Amino acid sequence: MTEPAGESVLLSALAEQIEGAHLIGEASVTGLRADSRALTKGELFLAVPGEHHDGHRFAREALRKGAVALCVERVLDLDLPQLVVPSVAAAAGPLASACYGHPSRALEVVGVTGTNGKTTTSQLLRAVLADATSPAAQIGTTGVYHGDDLLIDSALSTPQAPDLQRLLRDLAARGARRVAMEVTSHGLHGHRVDGTHFRLGVFLNLTPEHLDYHGTMEAYFDAKRRLFEPERCVEAVICVDDEWGRRLAATCEVAHTTFGRHSGAQVHVEARSLGLDGLVVDLRGADFEVTISSRLVGRVNANNLAAAFLSARALGIEAEDARRALEACAAPPGRFEVLGTGRDYLAVADYAHTPEALEALVATAREIAPGRVLVVLGARGQRYVDKRPEMALAALGADRVWFTTDSPGDEDPEAILRALLDGVEPSERTRTVVEPDRATAIRSAVRELASGDILLMTGRGPEATQRFAERVVALDDRVVATLELDARREEGASVPLHPTVCVAVLGVGDDEALADSIGSVLAQTHGVAEVVVLDDGSREGTLEVVHAFGPLVRLERHPGLEHSALLNYVALCGSSTWIALLDGFEMWHPRTLEWGLAALRRADVATCTLGPDIGEDWRSVMVRRDVFARVGGFESNDPAPVSTMVARASSLAGVVELDAALVARRPVRGIGETGRLARA
Repeated sequence: MTEPAGESVLLSALAEQIEGAHLIGEASVTGLRADSRALTKGELFLAVPGEHHDGHRFAREALRKGAVALCVERVLDLDLPQLVVPSVAAAAGPLASACYGHPSRALEVVGVTGTNGKTTTSQLLRAVLADATSPAAQIGTTGVYHGDDLLIDSALSTPQAPDLQRLLRDLAARGARRVAMEVTSHGLHGHRVDGTHFRLGVFLNLTPEHLDYHGTMEAYFDAKRRLFEPERCVEAVICVDDEWGRRLAATCEVAHTTFGRHSGAQVHVEARSLGLDGLVVDLRGADFEVTISSRLVGRVNANNLAAAFLSARALGIEAEDARRALEACAAPPGRFEVLGTGRDYLAVADYAHTPEALEALVATAREIAPGRVLVVLGARGQRYVDKRPEMALAALGADRVWFTTDSPGDEDPEAILRALLDGVEPSERTRTVVEPDRATAIRSAVRELASGDILLMTGRGPEATQRFAERVVALDDRVVATLELDARREEGASVPLHPTVCVAVLGVGDDEALADSIGSVLAQTHGVAEVVVLDDGSREGTLEVVHAFGPLVRLERHPGLEHSALLNYVALCGSSTWIALLDGFEMWHPRTLEWGLAALRRADVATCTLGPDIGEDWRSVMVRRDVFARVGGFESNDPAPVSTMVARASSLAGVVELDAALVARRPVRGIGETGRLARA
């Protein structure tokens, strides 16, 4: 995300924010960084002592990068102004807030905390907090959004303190007025949200999690409770369905509203599941009643909807406006994300990764599935180590379970699997499959789906990679499952006479080339059902280019992925019969797709290359969706992914290559003319 130009502030003015600070020298500071690698000239370096590395060791590198001053806990032998503070970690938030103009005071920030439901509730809040002049923003596990635009695919649910304050400043500069953000216990305990002013705090629930970090449930609760301190938060909305919520409500010093199924709640919540069609939630308070018919699946989302509605009311949004916005809101990626609609069996990707969340997920599936419930389960390395047998036991509430890897990190994957299997009684082993390769486990489970069944792929949601020690593997559960579901298309099924086409364009090259390429796709004489721009996050301008073409063009942004892995996301982008992958540098003749489809009408042909191979790493092609799926899409890290896929597809059905002269490039016109053509 492009940052607005910031004003400088004197180091002495920043020092006034920290009690016990001692200043050596003076400097004019334009920003703050705790990561010396990301530091730019004119910034203050925060030498944070960490669990594995002491930031003081990187002060010389920061000096070489252009740092104008240091924030330290001990004076360093460097010729540079230094702000000496009792704790750099505790000072980082207030310093960053002051440096960036106290951005949270110009915004209405809603902080959402709890063990389960933070991401879903934050997405609901992003929908309900928008107004006619300004989309709301969202910060959390699934990334940083301004309205529907994914700006950053963040690594942390709650960013580090200097990053958070800079992000809030930038969102305000974009025109955001309200921000919904996930506030984790790590973020609260680690001072990441210090310096942030919360207009509203939301508490959802507390179940055993992160105890390897906090040690006890009391310590975990104490971290969560910090969000609701009067100096940090103005008002609160608290679910009282567990003892921790009731304790918080009893001791909370800010004005608050309680809700839930508990008899003592000020707002009572009742839910009726409609299966895959959604959920109906009735809210009854002392002076109001409202019914919300939501697209979200499962009773577990009732409290998330209630929290979002009550938050909206606390911020002055009319009840009817809030209800309408919530009813239109879909679930976040990887939160009971349903794949394979249109069949009589389903696959679902969900982030559930604790015993309690798994139990609720299986219960939701039981409400929906007339057939069996199948589960694919792994366990994350270095997390919830003592909960692994309980997670396995919760998964065995299903009919059949595949035990596999999640993202082992530095742990031995086989050791993680053994710990999971400790929760399986010998008599239950017949209902389990052990398959360390997660992609293989998912494909195996999808192949076993029968009428009425539902498959739950748990623990990862929309995550795009697995880490094995120093090796990172591209793997998205949703892509693997979608490809396998598409591969199950009945052989011999007829192809529609006028099949729809999903066109994917790789978001490479400069803005003008990308805009021209999209314009040429939209100018095709054969109507295009869907256009998706696949973006690895390496270019700033992609989002703005996509916006210029309106709602038909959608951006799939997956930062850091190699092109071969990125291209597989076309499997998730729609349900069109044909997938066309067009070179992002080329301008295509308006009849390219029409000619391609005509060539593919023959029963023994399923793939068409659109012109000559123009390089070892790219080739434009049109392929039938089920054939694309049966060859497994693109091979990760393949230097020539499209050509390799075409070669494998040729063993299933014939390949036609259109005459290069027939598909000659149109003259490149320039963004303005292409844009007008695209909207015509």
